[in-house]
Amino acid sequence: MRMKYGWIIVPVLTLIATVLAQSNVDNTVPNKHAWSENAGWTNWRGEATPGQGVFVGPFVMEGFVWGENIGWINVGDGTPVAPPYYANLDGTDFGVNIDADGDLHGYAWGENVGWINFDGGALAVPAQPARIECGDVPNAVAARLTGFAWGENIGWINLDILDPTKFVTLELAATPFLCDVNQDGVPDGLDVQPFVTVLLFGGGSWQDVCSGDVELVPDQMIDMDDVDPFVDCLLN
Repeated sequence: MRMKYGWIIVPVLTLIATVLAQSNVDNTVPNKHAWSENAGWTNWRGEATPGQGVFVGPFVMEGFVWGENIGWINVGDGTPVAPPYYANLDGTDFGVNIDADGDLHGYAWGENVGWINFDGGALAVPAQPARIECGDVPNAVAARLTGFAWGENIGWINLDILDPTKFVTLELAATPFLCDVNQDGVPDGLDVQPFVTVLLFGGGSWQDVCSGDVELVPDQMIDMDDVDPFVDCLLN
C-alpha cells in the first residue's frame, strides 16, 4: 500500500511551544494502547505532562502518541487551516479527521517512521476502517477506537484488539450521552434544535451523531428513523 501524496514539506515533530488540549483518552483502566506487529505498543495517553497524549475532538484529533520503539507520532495540532478538518494536502496542515459517522481519515507523522495513513484500514481486504465507536454512558461503556491504520514503514497499527489494557477508549466524560445532541451533559429541550439541524442539513460531528442516532439499530447517521425514538428519549 502506497502513500497517496508525495509530500516534500516535512513537519517538525516537537513538543516545544506547542499548546495542545489535555488528552481525553482513558487513563484509569487503563485502556490507552494500540498494537503494531512491527513497532510494538503505542500509548495514546502519554505520561509526563499535559499535551502528551491524544485529544479526540468533535472533528479532529490533536496531540501525540508515544511508541516505546518508535518515538512520538503526531496526530495533528488541533488548528486546521480551513476548519473543521485538516486538508492533508501537504505537511503544513495534516492530521487525523473524524467524520460524522465516526470514520477516521488523514495522516499522522512519526519522525522515526514517516506517515501513518488512517484511511488505510478502509482499503484493506476485507475493509477494516479506523473509526470511533459511540459507547454507552448509562452502562459505563466508553467510546473507543477500532479498525486499522497503515504505516508504510511499520505496517498495520491495530486499534481493534478488545483485551483489557490493549485498546484505546475515551474517558467516560468524553463519551457522547444519548439524546444530548448539544453536548451539554443533559438531554433536554435544548437538544431539539441541534437534532433538527443535523436531520435537515446533515453535517454535525461524530459526537452529535452518537447522541442523535437513537433508532433501534443505529446506522451512524441522524435520519427520519431517529425522530420518534429521539422524542421518546427526551420525554422518558
